[in-house]
Amino acid sequence: MSQAQLLYQNLMKYNDLEYELFARQFILKEFTEEILSELNKLKIAIVGLGGIGCPLSQYLISSGIKNLKIFDGDKIEKSNLNRQILYSIEDIGKKKSDISKFKLLKTNPHSNIESYSINLYEENINLLSNSSLVIDTTDNWHTSKLLNEYCVKNSVSFIFASAVGHDIQIAFFPNKKNKHICLNCLFPNKDDVEIPRCETVGISGITAGIAGLLTAQKTINSLLNFKDENNILTLFNTISGEIQKIKVKNNKKCQLNKG
Repeated sequence: MSQAQLLYQNLMKYNDLEYELFARQFILKEFTEEILSELNKLKIAIVGLGGIGCPLSQYLISSGIKNLKIFDGDKIEKSNLNRQILYSIEDIGKKKSDISKFKLLKTNPHSNIESYSINLYEENINLLSNSSLVIDTTDNWHTSKLLNEYCVKNSVSFIFASAVGHDIQIAFFPNKKNKHICLNCLFPNKDDVEIPRCETVGISGITAGIAGLLTAQKTINSLLNFKDENNILTLFNTISGEIQKIKVKNNKKCQLNKG
């Protein structure tokens, strides 16, 4: 069977709506039969549906990711609307998880989206089970540590994404067995790392949007092996355009390091 026939056969797995939705993407040489098949199987968990989580989830659905778990225990407020692009004035007071699922299904109604209007703690962390990747956009260090620990112990890939002011921080950890490098290696054994928060420092709506787009691209790059960005913390300032990449190394002081 020729490459063209294989591609056509794989495209038949998509309905007419999805074919039209992804038609321009299918043209790209990177999106082979294997890649298209993999997109259908991946299960992504997004924790936090704020300024990063909104564009991130929108672009993952628009890239062909069909299986999402989304988590956020908050309700929509007026102050969210400058950067949390899935929401509008009429959504104020409603649950972020419910509105996010409703809006994402308007892009691709054939997506499988599980929404949870809760915050994650040790007692419910197993809701992340069967995830191919967990993405943390919470800007809450206690939650970040919890998600990181879960992913390390279960060998699940993990992305940490944060944005405040004009600064973005994104890191990808594949959490491969017998090769320990994780988010905690940056801040070993510290229970309370001071992370600047939007409500005190402020944030540009554009910065949050760019952070969501960069996180979506890093997700595709890492899961489909487009680019090796394993264990790298990327820092980006949206005003200067300056980019820094820091290679995270194995830290013997990390309490999760069993090696």
